[in-house]
Amino acid sequence: MCERKDLLLGKLHNIDLPDVFPIVHYFCEKKHKTVEDMQFHRHFELGLCLEGQGIFFIGNKMIPFVEGNVSIMPPGTPHFVQSLDEHPSRWLFVAFDVSVPERIPEKITANIVFDRSIEQMLRFVSDELDSKNDGYEKVVADLVEIMLIRASRLPEDASVLFNYGEGLDAVYPAIEYITQHYPEEIEVSTLAGFCDMSVARFRRKFEAVTHMTPLKYILFLRLRIAGVLLRLSERKISDIAFEVGYNTLSSFNRYFKEHYHISPKEYRASFREK
Repeated sequence: MCERKDLLLGKLHNIDLPDVFPIVHYFCEKKHKTVEDMQFHRHFELGLCLEGQGIFFIGNKMIPFVEGNVSIMPPGTPHFVQSLDEHPSRWLFVAFDVSVPERIPEKITANIVFDRSIEQMLRFVSDELDSKNDGYEKVVADLVEIMLIRASRLPEDASVLFNYGEGLDAVYPAIEYITQHYPEEIEVSTLAGFCDMSVARFRRKFEAVTHMTPLKYILFLRLRIAGVLLRLSERKISDIAFEVGYNTLSSFNRYFKEHYHISPKEYRASFREK
């Protein structure tokens, strides 16, 4: 296997921003990507997932997203998106130069969050940029600043699945395959083959990077994505169980309770009460 030491650095990808008022909005589809598609840019970017679900890689962090999630991407942050199935996720993005808001909070960091207020403000900014009514620049600049301040106050998102250690590039082919096929039965020998390693060597390397065995990693991924779907969607619990790879609701309930220490129903209700 060839060495890929610069794999996670990303490629510079900039959007042409207007000189007078350097902010734009656009809609796009995020299809299945690989780590070679990781990119960064010099502008700030806020995104809203309008449809679909998948995994957002931010540097060495892996965060699941579903419809309603907001992405916060400061300049220079390597990132890319993987859709989990054949259907691309659809996004609204607002890209702007750091000069647009009057100030940017020092504590703002790259993240994927769920916040109804930021979601509504992003939609309103998009409308203002479309209409360009008198005074829209002031409205947009103020809303962008408010969104950044609000985002800086949000607690660390518990949805972060993994914060990988060194050596991710060596086992990434296996991680990419798991991301696309985690609801299916996956053999460790298959994953080792993608990484051109023996099973024993692959197990050691994988555990060194993720701090868990390949099978535990798959189980963890299934349950954490199930948790996100329970929080942010209205799908039936039985449908979520099947979607993340469980053949019976009873087995899903058992594993979920072992991981979260409460049942899926109780987990969903705890967020509805907030």
